Amino acid sequence: MPELPEVHTTVEGLKKVLIGKTIKTVWSDYYVATAHGERQTIKNKKYFEAFKKKVTGSKIIGLERRGKNILIHLSNKYTFIIHMKMTGHLMYGKYRKAARSKNLESRKEIWKAEEKGPLQDPYNRFLHFVCSLSDGKHLVLSDTRKFASITITETKNLHLHESIRNLGHEPLDPKFKLEKLLEIIKARKSMPIKSALLDQSGIAGIGNIYSDEILWKVGVHPLSKSSNIPNKKIRETYDFMRKILKFSINKGGDSKSDYRNALGEKGSFQNFHKVYGKKGGKCPKKHCSGIIERIVVRGRSAHFCPKHQIKYGY
Repeated sequence: MPELPEVHTTVEGLKKVLIGKTIKTVWSDYYVATAHGERQTIKNKKYFEAFKKKVTGSKIIGLERRGKNILIHLSNKYTFIIHMKMTGHLMYGKYRKAARSKNLESRKEIWKAEEKGPLQDPYNRFLHFVCSLSDGKHLVLSDTRKFASITITETKNLHLHESIRNLGHEPLDPKFKLEKLLEIIKARKSMPIKSALLDQSGIAGIGNIYSDEILWKVGVHPLSKSSNIPNKKIRETYDFMRKILKFSINKGGDSKSDYRNALGEKGSFQNFHKVYGKKGGKCPKKHCSGIIERIVVRGRSAHFCPKHQIKYGY
C-alpha cells in the first residue's frame, strides 16, 4: 500500500500538471455488486453518477495529502478524496479508449496510454478511473486489485468526512514534537509497538514498510509492549521516523510492489530496504549476526532482526 512518501510524491507530481485544468468528463468501471450505498464510494453506480455530475465542468484548484489520502480541491467548493489502498496509483498523461483485449473479456472498455515511456509500464495498465481534462490529457487511476476508494464531499465539511476525521498527527508537520509521539505511544499501553505505529488515529501515513525500517534502525522488536519502551528509544524513533520519511520522499517513494508516480515512473526507496521483505537474509546491521524473520502482528506483516531488536514488556 502506498504510504506517506508515495502519496506525497504523487501529490507533488500532480500539482505541477493538474492545477488550473477543468474536468471535462469522468469514466469508471469500479462498480461492484456488493456496493448498495452503505459505503459511499464510486463503486456504487448511483454514487458514481452523482460524483460525475459534481466534478464535471469544475476546475482543479489545489491538491494536498492527508495521511494516505489524496485530496483534489475543485472550483465548485467540492473536494474528492482518493485512497489508493493496496495497488492503486494516480497518473497523468494522454490516453485513448482501446478495443477490448482477449485477456480482459470481463471488461467492456479499456484505456491505453498513447505516450511512449513509463506510462507503458505493465503495472500502469489496470485503469479503472479516468478524468478527461481540458488540455486533452487525462488523470487516471491504475489499480490492479480494484481496492482503491474515491469519494466526494463539500470542501467546508472535509474535516468531518469519515476518511479524514479520525486521522492522527502528520509525522512531518513541524508542530509534531517528540512529546506528542511519547504521548501517543504510551497511551496505547499494551498495544505492540508495530501496531501503535500503524494506528492512523495516532500517526497518519505510516504503514508496513516504514514501521519495519524504523523499528529495525532503533533496535526495538515489533512485539514490544508500547508502554514499556524506554523514552530514549521513543526519542530515537521520533528522529529516525522523520529522517526516513524525508529520505524516501527524496527517492520518489517505494516501488517494490505496484506503486508508480504521477508520470508512471518507479521510485527507488526499495533499493535501500534494510529489513522489509528481507526474510531469511542476514541482518545488515554492522557486527550483527541475526537472520531476518517475518511474523504477523495483529494481522499485519512485520520483518525484524531477532538478534538486535529488543523485545520490551513481553
